[in-house]
Amino acid sequence: MLTPDDLLFAYRWNADTFARLAADIDDARFADQPVPAINHPAWLIGHVSAYNGVIVALLTGEPFDNPWAGPCGKDNPPVADRSVYPAKDQALAGFTAGVEAVAADIADAPPAAWSAAVDHPTWGKQFPSVATAVTFLATSHLAYHTGQLSAWRRAAGLPHTALQVPPSP
Repeated sequence: MLTPDDLLFAYRWNADTFARLAADIDDARFADQPVPAINHPAWLIGHVSAYNGVIVALLTGEPFDNPWAGPCGKDNPPVADRSVYPAKDQALAGFTAGVEAVAADIADAPPAAWSAAVDHPTWGKQFPSVATAVTFLATSHLAYHTGQLSAWRRAAGLPHTALQVPPSP
């Protein structure tokens, strides 16, 4: 049976891989689109960071706005204008802070939080419980966008040395 510790391990692994893939990209290239319409690092970091807030809200029972319409939401494709997005260091710091908040909430969430229904008009129809929503966001969703960042690196001609296996916790 999946435990919060198992989920936390997978989430931290995904988040660490994502951060390492972004770490050596020059800020000036953060909105480059070497392939038309590709999700670039600035959009990807903004996107996954928005979902860190959703995970925290789900685990703490707080209301949340659906991030789909946000600047880096699924309804707003990336644009190649670098000025639209925060500086790389600011974006990475926000992502890291969000990861730490999520990790703390995954570790501390009481059992009742996991079995609660998702109290949101859209998300409540998609996910039968907080556990399913958080598991999806912390694993599949983050890994999907980590793969997009990896593909962006290849298209941009960057090496994949960042993909070394992280140390065990």
